[in-house]
Amino acid sequence: MSKMSGQKASQLAINLIEEQLQVLPISIAMIWQSADAGNVTEEVLAEVLQRKPRLLKTGSGGNIAASYAAVDPEWNFRASTQALHADALQKNRYLRVVISNVLLTVGAYFKQNNMAAMRTPEVQFLGHVYNAILNENTFDIEPGYLPIATFDGLIIDERLNETLLFGDGVTEGFMEFGDAIALLQWLSRFLRGEKNFVSGGDAG
Repeated sequence: MSKMSGQKASQLAINLIEEQLQVLPISIAMIWQSADAGNVTEEVLAEVLQRKPRLLKTGSGGNIAASYAAVDPEWNFRASTQALHADALQKNRYLRVVISNVLLTVGAYFKQNNMAAMRTPEVQFLGHVYNAILNENTFDIEPGYLPIATFDGLIIDERLNETLLFGDGVTEGFMEFGDAIALLQWLSRFLRGEKNFVSGGDAG
């Protein structure tokens, strides 16, 4: 994907964020009330997990790591649902993964198109959230970091180093899931009014 700037990058970012926000409530609802997910039939699974037809063998087909590349039959909605119900903390973990994936997608888009370099405090905030997600839901903040990254009263500084971004059901995190949704909605509204992106140098 080539880098973009200005109004085109802004509009594509808006489309990406709003698409993610449209699908996210369904994912959350399925995790929160997941009893029916274990009753998905094999026919439905086969339709969802279908693959492209292959005309020839390639490296991923066998001579590197496995005899053939295929969807593991143990990987299905039923097994995922059973794991969800096996541990009371799994619901929190599943929600964290789904919401984090949306933040990763948006954060990666910002990085790809040099939008992450904006000095806007909320954009800087997204950057640190992105890094924390990649660091197993844990902040990695350099000593002496000055608080540039803020969002709606939440301030990222060096005191957050080695603390959780989202709580794990036992230890409280820096953000709640609702804060993540609010951040995405704020970014979409912000981009609607932002036509050109000017880098402020190395963002922190």
